Amino acid sequence: MSLFHRRSKQAQTLLGYYFSPNGDLPPGYSRLVDAPEVAACINRIAAIISNATIYQMENTKKGDARVNDGLSRFVDINPWPGIATRNLWMNWIVTTMLGDGDGNAYVLPRVKDGEFDCLEPMPGASSYSVANDFKYRITWNGELFDPTEVLHFRLFADPSYPWKGRGYRVQAKRLADALEQTAAVKESLSSPNYKPPLAVFVNTDNDLSDEAKRDKFRDKYLDDARDGKPWILPAELVKIEQVKPLSLADLAIKDTVELDKKTVASIFGVPPFLLGVGTYNEKEYNSFIRTVIVPICSGIEQELTLKLLESPKRYFKFSRRRLYDYDLKTLIEIDNSMADRGYLTGDEVREDADRSPAGLNEFRALENFIPYGMAAQQNKLTQPKET
Repeated sequence: MSLFHRRSKQAQTLLGYYFSPNGDLPPGYSRLVDAPEVAACINRIAAIISNATIYQMENTKKGDARVNDGLSRFVDINPWPGIATRNLWMNWIVTTMLGDGDGNAYVLPRVKDGEFDCLEPMPGASSYSVANDFKYRITWNGELFDPTEVLHFRLFADPSYPWKGRGYRVQAKRLADALEQTAAVKESLSSPNYKPPLAVFVNTDNDLSDEAKRDKFRDKYLDDARDGKPWILPAELVKIEQVKPLSLADLAIKDTVELDKKTVASIFGVPPFLLGVGTYNEKEYNSFIRTVIVPICSGIEQELTLKLLESPKRYFKFSRRRLYDYDLKTLIEIDNSMADRGYLTGDEVREDADRSPAGLNEFRALENFIPYGMAAQQNKLTQPKET
């Protein structure tokens, strides 16, 4: 029996179920990735990353320059021809890493006539160790693959298996149960079928201790076939009081929901306002980009570079400008200040303003911006002083 088959029969912890792609869960358990708040975090992160352009760059003597060739277009536009564009393809990778893949996503590069034909996602693929020196294999649809043959995207490093990714598994069951319980209580109290209890005080000499007599009294005075029809009762006979149950405010459901959302947001590193808690904060959002989004992008960039490029001078890179949040006014102000110093052309500024080129392809600078080495040659410094 192979090591793979022996390993597959080892005892499984319930933690794996919380991220499993199927619905076969033990009674009373629910997957963490099925919680609306968790799904919202995953979708937000995946949408941001999948919307960013992927550049192919090359190291040159004058600095790193963007490369526009067939491979660049293939990865950024059409990595899975006939099936999905880069946006949907990348969304699958990130969503799988954060959710069902528990920190791992696998993509199989297929080659035809010496060129890449497609980068095919591998849903359901898994990896296993084959030796004590951190070697491993990937299995998918009954086939085995060497790690060099597959794009293996990882979220965090597993402490026991550094080659393997690890997802968000912090207090998975407790958090999933808390979210589910809060939703159940809110749904129950908000249901249109929910009716608060009533206390009926009867001023009568009749003995109502017998259940049959109480039913007869209810049938005569309190029952009504049409919902909402008011009761007509003899004066001084019946006094009715509504027993008010605890409301959503009394149960602090609103505070509990916000706390649950903040807990989920803190696990994923997502600003709470993306889940509807609090107000938008640009600094907080851009900090989220630096500390959460950029590290995920870096891992994807390095895997693409390592497995798809042969030249040591080339690498893949996400457009950082597409990740950060700049309003149009701020972006144009940044571009104008760079254009004044000769760092951008007029057409580059117009491009960020979503305007067509106007032939402004020259670098210009204001007259008072001079090279550092010419600072001492200014007329005001070289002209003789008047006596």
